[in-house]
Order: sequence, then C-alpha cells, then structure tokens
Amino acid sequence: MKTASDFDIAQLLMDEYNMKILAATSHKAKSARELAFMFDIPIASCYRKLRELAAAGLIKQESTELTADGKRYKVYRSQLDCVTLVYERGQMRMKVDMHLRTPIEIVRNMATPIKRDNSEYDQ
Repeated sequence: MKTASDFDIAQLLMDEYNMKILAATSHKAKSARELAFMFDIPIASCYRKLRELAAAGLIKQESTELTADGKRYKVYRSQLDCVTLVYERGQMRMKVDMHLRTPIEIVRNMATPIKRDNSEYDQ
C-alpha cells in the first residue's frame, strides 16, 4: 500500500467529514455504520474515508466485534492527537501530532504557483 505524503495528509485533514470521523473516534472507537449514521454519510463513502485515513496512519482498526446475530464488524480509533495550522506571510505551516509517532511538519509557500503541464500551451 502506498504511504501518504505530507501533502496528502494535509488534504485529508482539510476534509470536513474526515475531521468529524477523527473527532468522533478520538475518545471511543466506533464502527463505520455508527459513523455513517452520526454524520449522514453514505456507508460506501464512510468506508472509503476510513481506508484513506488508515493508509495515512491517522486512524486505525482497534478491534473486530460481533453483532447479536454473529456478524463481524471493525471499530476504529483516531491516532490524531493535535493539529496546529499557522499561516504567516504567505507560508502555511501545519504540525500533525499522532499517537506514539514523530510529529509531521508540513510547510508550504502559498505564493508559489502550482506547476502545470505546459504541453497544451506549447502548440
């Protein structure tokens, strides 16, 4: 599985529903169904978000539990401790502290133009 870049992590943290999922699972592990119901997210979208967050190390499966009729389901817990975002003089700095991991520091000069594929302009 591909590991998430610092920019991928920053994008994941800027998504409203990802942050809701991380906040809801910060104190108590929850299943995808619970999260989908809490935030009115389609279950398929919720599973996709959980996969993306897990791939980035922001959430992890805590356990597998059984329903009353014997079906298995996974419960997830946030690994995010703290996010600090600072914007100063055209530069964005984000520090992401995760449980039992070295903090990630993301620095981006917001005034730098986005690199585009110029092939369409070469004609």
